Amino acid sequence: PRALARHEAWIPQDELRGASSGGWFDATNDHRIEQFRRCFPNAKRILELGALEGGHTIGLARLPGVEYVLGVEGRAQNLTRARLVQELYAVPNIEFIEANLEQNRLSEFGSFDVIYCSGLLYHLPEPWKLVEQFAAVAPGLFLWTHCTGEVDADYLIEGYRGRRYAEGGPDEVLSGLSPDSFWPTLGSLCTMLTTHGFAEVRLLDNNAAHPHGPAVTMAAYA
Repeated sequence: PRALARHEAWIPQDELRGASSGGWFDATNDHRIEQFRRCFPNAKRILELGALEGGHTIGLARLPGVEYVLGVEGRAQNLTRARLVQELYAVPNIEFIEANLEQNRLSEFGSFDVIYCSGLLYHLPEPWKLVEQFAAVAPGLFLWTHCTGEVDADYLIEGYRGRRYAEGGPDEVLSGLSPDSFWPTLGSLCTMLTTHGFAEVRLLDNNAAHPHGPAVTMAAYA
């Protein structure tokens, strides 16, 4: 569609009425959506952190029983594309808002059944400050993020071991909004979750061979 041609360099590959947006993968049918469904089959209200261009948002909103998905994104240009995706897919149970999750509090957005946080946490300089808010707004959490391997952890902050990484800043679409980020070890990430309100943490996937660094998929329950 002509609308897609006006928005070049898309990240997710969304099959929009037969015309691809030309990105890397079909986010609407990503396997993490099915993992989420299995872990939280009764979710009705979902808070998605880091909606990017709306691929996962669409996939979540189309799951059986889901009534509302709020997609939070830090870049206005991504939101423009996400809203176009929503329009083309004709999915009414989605709302997108712009917010910097290093500044805005999750309590501003209301209460939810589950938080969906995929590809965001490892872009934050102080991820524990976001994690400590999770259980207060939702009793469930689905998380995909990168971690630091134990042998590579060379930094200790707030009792959490990990490593600092340089980020590209606001002008780099696949980076965080701050100059650097902190990747905790898996053990420190679990400590963050259990310290801040989650009684059960399930490790769904632990991909130590991920090309961009160790990656984990987790579900947590308050």
